[in-house]
Amino acid sequence: MVNKNKKRIVFILAQLVSGGAEKVTMNIMSLLDKELFDIHLIVMDKNGPSLGLIPEKITLHDLNVSKTIFSVLKLRNKITQLDPDMIFSTLIRTHIALGLSLIGLNHDKKPIIIMRSPNSPKLLLENKQLNFVKRFLLEFAYKQCDYIFAQTPEMKEEIHLHHKIAKDKIKVFLNPVNINDIEKKLMNISSPFENDNHIHVVASGRLTKQKGFDFLIKSFKNVTEKNKNFKLYIIGEDNGEKINLQNLINFYGLENNIKFLGYQDNPYRFYYYADLFVLSSRWEGLPNTILENLYLRKPIIATKCIPFMTELIQDGVNGILVEVDNIEEMSEAILNYKKLHPSPSKHIHNKENLNNYFLFYLSEKECLK
Repeated sequence: MVNKNKKRIVFILAQLVSGGAEKVTMNIMSLLDKELFDIHLIVMDKNGPSLGLIPEKITLHDLNVSKTIFSVLKLRNKITQLDPDMIFSTLIRTHIALGLSLIGLNHDKKPIIIMRSPNSPKLLLENKQLNFVKRFLLEFAYKQCDYIFAQTPEMKEEIHLHHKIAKDKIKVFLNPVNINDIEKKLMNISSPFENDNHIHVVASGRLTKQKGFDFLIKSFKNVTEKNKNFKLYIIGEDNGEKINLQNLINFYGLENNIKFLGYQDNPYRFYYYADLFVLSSRWEGLPNTILENLYLRKPIIATKCIPFMTELIQDGVNGILVEVDNIEEMSEAILNYKKLHPSPSKHIHNKENLNNYFLFYLSEKECLK
């Protein structure tokens, strides 16, 4: 029987690349009950490796624009056509486009707007990822939304401090992990590694400065000088850094110890068979890869790229935390990974509360009408 009382939620993405924001959106769409929600996904360009990851029973709308900022009028028309109860945006550029598209929209027809902060505002500003114009437009967009989702309590404080947003408008929402998808992709798998006598270290992320792979490669030079059995496998799309990273590998003579695997539609088989997972990021929001490897109970070495990392990693127990860009600390931690004893994490959430979470905010909007 068709549920005529379904709430319509529209998710917005720029492109279907394999980034963290895209992963979070796919997980939420997959975990929400399709008997309760009519879910639509609007993208600026549907081409990308995540196209095949869109869950079943999701209606895809491709605006077919080359840049997100060019989507404002098309986005406004699509929102008017769909008349959703809620819109969920999870990237700064889609926040900006959405904020501009809502100008002058009939208040009675305005859906509840949720914008998820994809990264630490403090570190984005420190690393000059937000220029004056982008920051102005982002803060304008934030004024148009009903709630901002921060990935960690520290991020909530940063949004309040750096963007002058009232704290009661900012809600902490940890990234959900799609356990069902992970378990499905681990069925009937075999090791992707050629030599089981090696120590397999896996890192994952887009090849950008943010992910710190240059620092990881330099650290790995120290590691291999003490133990040549360590092998590093880097999963992720190239965002313009691969040539520089490959040159660094060649400079240190690490061609036999480090391998780029590119995008992988099933990274979990690499995580599962790895001896160690490493996160070398300089800044993050809340890394999905850490949550996934916590679920798989893998030893983890991670940079202190966000304060919340100390909540995820019990230093010296299930992982080791190192300072960002500290080559000596990273190499020593990798060499000492065997002393770790991974255990279940309290921060792994599945679908149990997700439906109620979204229904709560939808009901809040009804009360305001």
